[in-house]
Amino acid sequence: MNDRVLLCGAWDEGAGYPRTRSLRQGLEAAGIEVSQCRVPGLGQKKQSILKKPWRWPVAWWQQKEQRATLLQELEAKVAQVRPHAVVVPYPGHGLVAAIKERVAAPVAFDMFLSAYDTIVEDRRMVRPGSVIANYLKRLDTKACAAADLVVLDTPENAGYVRALTGLPADHFTWLPVHDPDAPQLVVPWQAPQDGVLQLLFFGTGVPLHGLKTLITAVAQVDNVKLTLVGGTDDDRRLAKQMLGTRVMIGPSFVDSMRLKELLAMCHLVAGVFGESNKTQRVVPFKLVHALAAGRPVITADTPAVARWLDGSGVVFTSEAADAGGLAKSLRGLANNPQQLAVAAAAARSAYDRHFGTQQLAARWREVLLRMNPIRFSGGLRAVTA
Repeated sequence: MNDRVLLCGAWDEGAGYPRTRSLRQGLEAAGIEVSQCRVPGLGQKKQSILKKPWRWPVAWWQQKEQRATLLQELEAKVAQVRPHAVVVPYPGHGLVAAIKERVAAPVAFDMFLSAYDTIVEDRRMVRPGSVIANYLKRLDTKACAAADLVVLDTPENAGYVRALTGLPADHFTWLPVHDPDAPQLVVPWQAPQDGVLQLLFFGTGVPLHGLKTLITAVAQVDNVKLTLVGGTDDDRRLAKQMLGTRVMIGPSFVDSMRLKELLAMCHLVAGVFGESNKTQRVVPFKLVHALAAGRPVITADTPAVARWLDGSGVVFTSEAADAGGLAKSLRGLANNPQQLAVAAAAARSAYDRHFGTQQLAARWREVLLRMNPIRFSGGLRAVTA
């Protein structure tokens, strides 16, 4: 009889939301039979709601009926599937306790992002110690406490949430970020024909990304041209003002096919450069997407990145929030394309070694073993950090 896992929640799907698809791919690669019980998430509406805290109670109330529908469907799904474990994908803060009450199997909460960390510490939308900040901390803590196991994306983030919530260390674990759309074959890296380094940035422009630092650095290096996909309106205006013809400003968002085209055309991908503590704890999706496409990355020098990629030769780093240091690194790379060529040649193998589907599958087996050691005791492969 196959091992069975049920994904249950209100997650987002489609372009820009790879996390749950990644989790599912990893489970299936581990030989797990995966079912799901889902209602749609908020999608792109989350961004506008996050910027307007006064809308949070209304958004919660509007989702109340949707949550009730999910929980009704859950009862029938559990009877049909009889899962050995249940996974509540991000964002599941408001669902994990209710799901846990309705299932006998152990429940893992893929927290992925702390609400407190995102809104209070990274985006600084409310002050620490404020009513909203304290509410968000309680929200994180209650959601984590309700699950049998809480999953984050890096050991550093797992440690952060453990300290934030005060829950025991063995209540937390991690599953690496992963590209569910990783191509089977990468487009070969081509050296600059005109001596100009093509640098690609894609992302929403949240403080974690440190886009102002990147733009300021590129402005100091004449032979670097930036392609900017996303960013805030202020970021895009700043890029146009400081870079002029050395920036190609794309749309706010592109689908996966267009992103693959942009990755194929660039020489180097920009990661994150923000000054918040969160920068130190993440391996950004853009880094993983780039390596999967066979492209090297430049990003902030952080413990999370160093854990996997220090010495790999595929990621170049500079201090976070240091435009001068980043400019120096970019200038050196633009003047030494051979160094980039060597990095590009090793990029995809580094992805497969640290973030690929088989690595995720092996890590999943360890996580499932912790959740249900009797059921998931077979087929375990050791995974190192």
